[in-house]
Amino acid sequence: MSPTNRESSDFSSHGFEPVIKDQMPQPGDRLGHCRIVDLIAAGGMANVYKVWHEQLEVIRALKILKPGFDEESKNRLETEAKISANLRHSNIVEIYGMGYWNSIPFIEMEYIDGPSLKELLEKYGRLPLVFAISLTRALCKSLQFAHRQDLTLYGKVYDGLVHRDIKPANILISSKGIVKLADFGIARPSDVSLHTVNGKVMGTFAYLSPEQLNGDKLDQRADIYSLGAVLYEMLTGAKTFPQKMLAELIHRKTKGQYIPVSALCKDIPKQLNTSIEKCLSLKMDDRHSNADEFDKELSLILKKLTSQDPEDIIRKFIATPFTSSLQNKSNKPLFKLPLKLFLFLFILTIFLSAYLLNSYWDDAYEKRTSETTITTTDNNHSLPLNEANSTTTTTSENKTSNKKSEPYKNVAEIQFEKAVKAFNSGNYSQAISLFERIDSEKLNKEYFSSHTVYLLHSYIKADLIDEALSFSENKTSSDGLFFYLRGECYYKKRQYEKAENDLKKARSMPTHFKEKTQRNAALYLARIRDALFLMKPNVDNKQMSIRAWTTFLELYCFDNENTSPECKESREKINMLIR
Repeated sequence: MSPTNRESSDFSSHGFEPVIKDQMPQPGDRLGHCRIVDLIAAGGMANVYKVWHEQLEVIRALKILKPGFDEESKNRLETEAKISANLRHSNIVEIYGMGYWNSIPFIEMEYIDGPSLKELLEKYGRLPLVFAISLTRALCKSLQFAHRQDLTLYGKVYDGLVHRDIKPANILISSKGIVKLADFGIARPSDVSLHTVNGKVMGTFAYLSPEQLNGDKLDQRADIYSLGAVLYEMLTGAKTFPQKMLAELIHRKTKGQYIPVSALCKDIPKQLNTSIEKCLSLKMDDRHSNADEFDKELSLILKKLTSQDPEDIIRKFIATPFTSSLQNKSNKPLFKLPLKLFLFLFILTIFLSAYLLNSYWDDAYEKRTSETTITTTDNNHSLPLNEANSTTTTTSENKTSNKKSEPYKNVAEIQFEKAVKAFNSGNYSQAISLFERIDSEKLNKEYFSSHTVYLLHSYIKADLIDEALSFSENKTSSDGLFFYLRGECYYKKRQYEKAENDLKKARSMPTHFKEKTQRNAALYLARIRDALFLMKPNVDNKQMSIRAWTTFLELYCFDNENTSPECKESREKINMLIR
């Protein structure tokens, strides 16, 4: 395996237990004949280490399960070892044996001293055309070899193998330019159910074939589809199905709705575009019948582009990426503007921007001078009343007229406004003291409905969660924000069932405050589902967690909200869950 720190998805499909250092091997520890040099990657199911084989005096990689592993994880590791040990090929990571460390199973494997394809894509985006074709040809050879093998597994002989997890993270390249296919952890014989299936969709959704998503019968053409998706990404720098929402990704994939390579890259040979479309066909019968057929098509295309050997192309790119002999024509600008036209457009843009900006500030100033709202300095939980409820903040121009028309306020209402100002200024202790002394029965209708919410939020901002719960459990409200705040308290106390009930109410009830109550409630509902999955990582909890995060993304992550920390959190969670 490669020495770089790869993400957990490179070595496992699911599982999220944290690394516990005192329970895992450390540099210097001995496992069998190997002594640990360094940690290569920490996955959800296993860690991968760079090790020194003391007897043979060679560097190897060692993959070991984490403490607390279940029987399925152990079986998957064992299956990976059994399958890979039968696959002796120059383009497949070699497995040397299995062992145990403190009753924890591990496998010893070939060490690859170069990057993964995933790392190259993340670093460079689009890759040179001849490099992408050459690398795909090497993978075709590894798959054709694996697809034809007769394997003996658990006492039975099987004909053929499906890798089922072809993706950039599982494609490694040595410093000498040798391509290696890794991670046969979820591979299985064609048309056979093993413990690695167990009724689940295994693999990475972005690269899975439609029949894998649908749970249909598989054969080697599922790997052809995934390999076509990988080649597509190398040529375009984008995934075939880049959708962030899982539901949309699955819908488009099962309908075959993707942007053709030719629409994104004008320099792609027509034959190559046709070959990729053939790989990505919805119907298995419309794809290449085997990896060798795909390889022969690529060979003919590559010969028209260069006289170099594929191995030399890969080696040169790893040594010196993007040399002139490998550079894609389309990496250059698609068009060039004449200098005079460019300058004219640039100056015009400046004048238009200045005009629009001036208009914007004029409008903003007029709007600001006419607003009469209670404001807040807290960005996380702002609680300004809606404009219909606001009576306290006015401009200097309108103070006199407002005082004349302002209705009579009793002592309770004046205390309420002082408490609100204390809250908005961040003085939550003072706000609590003022709110608690108010005789809420003497407040007008609008202030009365807001008093409970303000006091509850003041407790939370002062980090008095127990007091907040004690107060809120003896109160009732028709405001959605009240239930959101109490649900947040329950969440912090890990009372997830109560939190979920309140947050669902918050999503369905109106609020008198300028607060993104429904959005925040949806976020915490997703966090609750995530916490429940981590507590009990079964299939049902995983699916409910994916559904909750996907719902939040679909409803609230668009336009300006798309780059918010919450949207980023949602995407990261979904990516972790579907790997």
